[in-house]
Amino acid sequence: MQNPRITVRKEKFDLPDRSFTRDGVEFSPRENVWRISGLSRQQSFDYKKLLRLSATLDLKLRKFFIIALKNYSFTHACNLFSTFQRFLDCIADPNIPCISQIELHHIFSYKVTLDNKTEWKLGVLRILLVEMDNLGFGITSREAIDYLKSSKIRGNIKGTSIRTRDPNAGAFSDLELYAIQSDLNAAYADGKIDLYRFAISWLLLAYGIRPIQIAALKEKDLVVSEGSEGATYAIRIPRAKQRGVGHRDLFTSRYCSKQVGQLLENVIKSNADKRTAYELSAGEAPLFIADEIGVLPDFPFHMAAKKVGVLINNTIGKVSKLKGNSRRFRITLAQRAVDDSKDKWTVAELLDHSDTQNVEVYYEASPSMVLRLDRHLAMELAPLAQAFAGVVVQTEAEAQRGEDRSSRIYDRSLIDNINDRLGNCGQMSFCGLAAPFACYTCRHFQPWTDGPHEAFMEAMIADRKRLEDNGISAKIYSIRDRAILAAAEIIQLCDAAKLSGGIDN
Repeated sequence: MQNPRITVRKEKFDLPDRSFTRDGVEFSPRENVWRISGLSRQQSFDYKKLLRLSATLDLKLRKFFIIALKNYSFTHACNLFSTFQRFLDCIADPNIPCISQIELHHIFSYKVTLDNKTEWKLGVLRILLVEMDNLGFGITSREAIDYLKSSKIRGNIKGTSIRTRDPNAGAFSDLELYAIQSDLNAAYADGKIDLYRFAISWLLLAYGIRPIQIAALKEKDLVVSEGSEGATYAIRIPRAKQRGVGHRDLFTSRYCSKQVGQLLENVIKSNADKRTAYELSAGEAPLFIADEIGVLPDFPFHMAAKKVGVLINNTIGKVSKLKGNSRRFRITLAQRAVDDSKDKWTVAELLDHSDTQNVEVYYEASPSMVLRLDRHLAMELAPLAQAFAGVVVQTEAEAQRGEDRSSRIYDRSLIDNINDRLGNCGQMSFCGLAAPFACYTCRHFQPWTDGPHEAFMEAMIADRKRLEDNGISAKIYSIRDRAILAAAEIIQLCDAAKLSGGIDN
């Protein structure tokens, strides 16, 4: 018996010799494997894995995906192809070597492999099969199409990690978020991460944007305005997941803090050599320049979103040992806004959503838990939190800048503490942060073993309890929790040093 796929060779001539995706990437529809790159990732449309389809179905499928890649987002087209491939794998029957039409029993065979959590995959398959039918490339029987159109299919269950405040996949706690910020700053200062990793991480902290939005950024998206009080910054963030538009067709302008603005200016300055080597104009150059030109005509030397995502995961894991990805930062941004009583439209705008449909879940989240932090709990948590980043010294002579009296750190609010120093600051320049509270979590802080750290910690705990008893928001009274934990860790280190007769950090 002749294999029905033998006729494909002739029917391939009904296909164009070349075609283009919506992003302008060229591919050959007559090839059995379409290796196509998008700003999100590279994907193979491998028709060799669809050998059980008849020549006619193969041809119709190719014609549909020519249109899909031209008109849909690359990610959506990839998802449709992957779904169809999994569908064929599930309905494989060794007694039927070739499928000439998708029948209702095929749909039923696939459906029984799904459960309540995965039934949404049938919904994706329905999108593909119904759309092909509407475009005149139908590969499904009328009976099956009617069944799919009339069926109520459960959607993808979303937001479980948000509702439950999952500690591994949900929003970061305040302590975790402060730890990430501190660890990032320390890692960059110590040369453990490069400028790109540092800047991308802070973009996530500030805006919770998706990797594909970071990948689409260009240097010109940082808008700097000079005024009487110095430079002010804004950033134009390309919108993502907007139906029918390209990666840089729509933008959202967001305020940019001075710290983040100056950081991105440093990124642009550091790009100078790459811009020259790759012959990129200052305006059109990517904000984060890749090492290869890539294949997207409008995005030369842009990083792929997948690479940005991997970079984020690796960086957060390296500096903080936490499970961190772009989604957790987005969840954290939205959840903190909801916890601060922001309305749904504000949260939707923060997440770059066009409506409030997908922000309801943040209002359904279980109440956040706030520690009742006392001395006992602080001493228990201190070794785990590792909030102290400096170096304990036994005498001022051992401290960096110990000979400089201006490096001494006091807390005049402590009773009878007119002369007792907490420690020294090893930084050469003025930092402008609130001493001594910010000092305890700073890498430049050099606390003395005989400093009044116990009294300082007790004062912070007492002030925290006063605010809590007065009904002040937990966002306010817990803001110094990390400083309290750092003080507790310093007390433990000082006690250990006194027992051993020396310093062991």
